[in-house]
Amino acid sequence: MGALTTLPDRSVARLPEEELIRRVVQALGVAAPPFPEGPGGDCAHLDTTRGGRKYRASTIDSVLLGRHFDAACAGHRAGAKLVNRNLSDLAAAGATPSDGLLSLLLAPDVDVAWLEDFAHGAGQAANRAGLRLVGGDICRAPAGTFAATLALQGFAHRILTRRTASSGDAVFVTGQLGGSLYGRHLDFTPRLAEGEWLCGQGEVTACTDLSDGLAKDLPGLLGPKLDARIDLGALPLSDAARALAKADGKPATEHALTDGEDYELLFTVAADRADLLERSFRQAFPLTPLTRLGATEAGSGRFLDLATGEPVKAKGFGHFG
Repeated sequence: MGALTTLPDRSVARLPEEELIRRVVQALGVAAPPFPEGPGGDCAHLDTTRGGRKYRASTIDSVLLGRHFDAACAGHRAGAKLVNRNLSDLAAAGATPSDGLLSLLLAPDVDVAWLEDFAHGAGQAANRAGLRLVGGDICRAPAGTFAATLALQGFAHRILTRRTASSGDAVFVTGQLGGSLYGRHLDFTPRLAEGEWLCGQGEVTACTDLSDGLAKDLPGLLGPKLDARIDLGALPLSDAARALAKADGKPATEHALTDGEDYELLFTVAADRADLLERSFRQAFPLTPLTRLGATEAGSGRFLDLATGEPVKAKGFGHFG
């Protein structure tokens, strides 16, 4: 049976994203090292030393026409999004960007001027972050196709990743959530400075970026042995989430939980140091909103509503449903 099978019980669409990733990683065998050197976080963390930073953080992400932007999108905005969504992963690892490789899949009908604009936007975003784009690849693709993939390297003082929180830790999030479809999914600034600062604070126990929505990314941060009780009334709702709620009739809170592409930092802090870190963060980044959402407890990876104690049923973005 070929790769493009039409049998429903053999298609990738029937699997949750997590199970699909698990199967691919398992099939890679010994070529994929165990977490955190291998798959499982926003970045892989490899023990090395550069400029006083001990760990190399590696990540890769893509943008695809029709999925991450549409045909009306200006090239420079799509190019900037590719770079910035990768940089957001480095921010979650507290890493300083170093270098990257860019791969392009181009249909023969892609407009040359649009492609140059895409590259210009990617280059500007990289330059702002001190990122060097040192090579890559271009490959011909079927008509109507444009896809770009960027693999990045960065360096960090320590391993800051998911699934390393402890019971009782406070849960924080930067910025505001929801309504990314109204423009933020293209125009955002990755929290690199905030991430590097958090990496330097030993009381920060785990961190991830919000790309698929709080409802999905919070359980991913917790891992299988912790729950988190979250005050849904404290969610920092964006103006776009409120505007989108008026347009489609869904609660703004639902948009904050499920829209995805917020590209904010979600992190946990040891309980006895949470107040001090919150004050210090506000002094260091007075223009970056910071919200304490709740706390972790022993459990099984559930997102619980603080008011009711019940699991939150909302689901974030999934690539295959």
